[in-house]
Amino acid sequence: MFSIIMPLYNHAEYVADAVRSVQAQSCEDWELVVVDDGSTDGSTEIIDDLAVGDKRITVTHQPNAGPAAARNAGLKRSRGRYLAYIDSDDVYLPDALARFAAHFAAHPQAKFIYGYRHRLNGDGSVTKLSGEHQDRPTGTAELFKRMYLSHLCVCYRRELIDRAGHYDEGLRMCEDYELYLRISLHCPFEPIGQPTGLRRRHGKNLSRQTGYSRMLEAEVLRRFVEQQGGAAVLERAQIHWRLGRLYYAAGRQYFKAGCFRQAIAAIRLAGNYRRTVKAAAIRLLSLCLLPLGRDDGREMPRL
Repeated sequence: MFSIIMPLYNHAEYVADAVRSVQAQSCEDWELVVVDDGSTDGSTEIIDDLAVGDKRITVTHQPNAGPAAARNAGLKRSRGRYLAYIDSDDVYLPDALARFAAHFAAHPQAKFIYGYRHRLNGDGSVTKLSGEHQDRPTGTAELFKRMYLSHLCVCYRRELIDRAGHYDEGLRMCEDYELYLRISLHCPFEPIGQPTGLRRRHGKNLSRQTGYSRMLEAEVLRRFVEQQGGAAVLERAQIHWRLGRLYYAAGRQYFKAGCFRQAIAAIRLAGNYRRTVKAAAIRLLSLCLLPLGRDDGREMPRL
C-alpha cells in the first residue's frame, strides 16, 4: 500500500531510530526505500545492516546530489499505491500509516492528505504542537501564503507525481515547497487532524533564515506564479503582498550580514511588488555602506 521514501545523508546518530519507527508501524503493508546520498559518517554501514533480514527495506547508494535527487531516486524504485516520506533524523508515531490508510478508506476521493508533527527535543522530551490548517481542506492560496506541510506528515496518491512532476533537482532548499505548490494545482489538500510523527530537533537542522534562503523561497514562488500556472488561481493582491514581503526579508537579512550589494538587489526586486519606507531606508543605507560591504560567496538565486 505505502512506499516510504527516506533520503539519508550523514545521520549515523539518528537513522536507526527512523528505520525502527517504520518497522514498528501498526499497518504493515509498506516498503521503505532508502537512498544513501553519499554519506561519509558511517550511515552507510548502519543502513545496510538494518536492511538485512527485512525484505521490505531496499537501500540504494549514490554520490551526493542533494535531497531532491535522493527522493527522486527513491520514487523511481518505489512500487506503492501511496507515497509517504520520512527524513533520516525523524521518527513516525506507531500508527502514522494506519491513520493515513483510515483517511483514504473513509474518503476515497482524497488524493493528498496531511497531518501534523510534534517536536522531539535533544533531551528526549516531546513538545506537543497543534499543527496548522487541520480544520478544513486547503490548497494553493494557503500554501502560497506560508509553507505549513512537512515530509513527515504528508501522504498522497502516486498519480500526483505523474501529473505534477518530480522534485526539482536544481534546488538544495525549498524543494518540497516547490513540489507541493505544483501538486496544489491538481487537487485540494485534506487534513487528517492527527499527528503522524516527531520532528527531531538537533544542531544540524536548526537552520536560521539568511538572505540567500529568503531569496530562494521568493524565487520559487515567483516562478510558480509566472511559469507554472500560479497566476491563474491566485489573486494579484496576494501575489504582490507575499513576494514583496519575501524579497524585502531577503534584503533585510543581506543587510544584517553586511552584504550590501545583495541587499540593494533584493530591495529593488521587492519594489516590483510592494514599496515601503523600511525598504527604502535599507536601500539608502546599503548604498552608503557599499564600500564597506562583503559578499556572501554565492550568486543570488534567480530561477
